[in-house]
Amino acid sequence: MYKFFLTLFLSISLQLSAQVNTQLLSNSSWTRLKNKMVDGSTDLSKESPRFLVWKINGNNFCKNIDPWFVDRNKCINFKLENNVIKLSDKLAYHIETLTADSLVVVEKIDGVTSPDKIRKFWFVKTSVIVKDFADKEKSDSIIITSQTVTPTLTKDIISEMLSVYLKKNYTHDFTLDGEILIFPKKQVVEVKMENKKWTRDNQIGVDLFKNTLQNSFKVWNIAGFEKFEKIIIPYHFYSKVEAGSGNFSFSNKVSDKGNKEIVINIKNKFASSDNFNKGLGAINNQKFDSAIYFFNQAYENDNTNTDALYNIVSIYLAQNKTDAACATLKKLKDLEQTEGIKLYNEKCSEK
Repeated sequence: MYKFFLTLFLSISLQLSAQVNTQLLSNSSWTRLKNKMVDGSTDLSKESPRFLVWKINGNNFCKNIDPWFVDRNKCINFKLENNVIKLSDKLAYHIETLTADSLVVVEKIDGVTSPDKIRKFWFVKTSVIVKDFADKEKSDSIIITSQTVTPTLTKDIISEMLSVYLKKNYTHDFTLDGEILIFPKKQVVEVKMENKKWTRDNQIGVDLFKNTLQNSFKVWNIAGFEKFEKIIIPYHFYSKVEAGSGNFSFSNKVSDKGNKEIVINIKNKFASSDNFNKGLGAINNQKFDSAIYFFNQAYENDNTNTDALYNIVSIYLAQNKTDAACATLKKLKDLEQTEGIKLYNEKCSEK
């Protein structure tokens, strides 16, 4: 996407790091701890806060993006060239740091050059992060999992439930919150949930969920957690099935402490892109008020469209409308965008 507001961005070059020992990637599993854009901005993509594990075996690269839905975890072949994990002609990851326990990579997408659009990932060897997590709880026989450190399913039993719901026409609409309790030594799973009164159709769906999970011990990967008497996984489950169709979600209810939540509001990406392009057209025709209107519409339809905000700031600053520019810069500051914060501090610190 072309940006009118070019002067805000610093030019960067990804320095080629010294040759790393790529053999450390062989037969390895890496859990993402954090990611940022290379200019330090917060990554506003929906994927940013999600579970992510990379598993590399030979030339096979697996991206596990969900601990519960196995079919969402995809594997492809890759090439390793000059410290670059090349997944396709358009997508690769430059290895910035690689040790026995840590991996730092910078995403390389064909055509993407702005530093606020390039993502940087920090990974830790999965076995190490699980061991460290377990060691902190070694004085206790009970462990409560986190978003990044949790047992995972090796079979997609959650999706299989949806198939049963649809096949037997179990129409329902319910939400469950509770805990999955795994007892490694007893090889037993228990499911706790909030006590509620359900309609008959909802009760059938709830019972299937509970019974499926309570008979699931053999499909849980609990490597690293075996010594504990009890593993607690807080969960949130939502399921809605109507005639012929259904949707549901299942996730760990725990949020890692210390992470500031930024509200992502994406109503219509197509409308956002369309309005952004109209804004560029208005600029070319010297219709700056119309451009501001279209860029605001682009932002309203997708608040991750930070280019629209930068363009509004550019116009307002060119018109010496500092107050209006600062109001828009405040949005970029709240979205934790590095250049927006820098400009806000320069232009608006006394306002």
